[in-house]
Amino acid sequence: MTRALTTAVKNHLATNEIVPFHLLTIGFSTPVNLTDNSFNLTSSISGSSKTYTASPFLVSNPSFTEETDLSKSSLNIDLSGADLTFISTALNENIVNDAVEIYRGFLGNTNQIIADPFLLYKGTIDTYAISESENESVLSLTVVSHWADFEKRSGRLTNNNSQQRFFSTDVGMNFSSQTVLDIKWGRK
Repeated sequence: MTRALTTAVKNHLATNEIVPFHLLTIGFSTPVNLTDNSFNLTSSISGSSKTYTASPFLVSNPSFTEETDLSKSSLNIDLSGADLTFISTALNENIVNDAVEIYRGFLGNTNQIIADPFLLYKGTIDTYAISESENESVLSLTVVSHWADFEKRSGRLTNNNSQQRFFSTDVGMNFSSQTVLDIKWGRK
């Protein structure tokens, strides 16, 4: 992905004092703004000022590789459910297809943000998993790029489950799998 880095970022990268951080926005019904920095950061991205919370719940920093060809890239984000906020959100909302944005920025020698953090990854939540043990619970999000849906076939199916999803009281497709056997298309 081509990035337009500001002159300030380019100049800062030329120094030996590089302190990177990530800004993560997860588009739940109430968006969550987190940073892997040790203290809260406020940044104006896309014209709006947001505060990113230094979160002990961000268990792993998302890592991914970039490729020159068009491909389905994905990454995993692990959030600790220590206060069960994230687990509750995943269980009570439909979080699949919620937007995720990750920005990378750099801190100067007085802990100021070098303008402007740049977009590192943008995608949507494809799947999630909840794992629990005696000591912790973790919400693992699998985030995919917009290329994930490129070959997806959408639409409705001619089966009872698909029909019930849209019309819960309609029983017109109850026996659709059995009537297919009676159709003599292409057979003698």
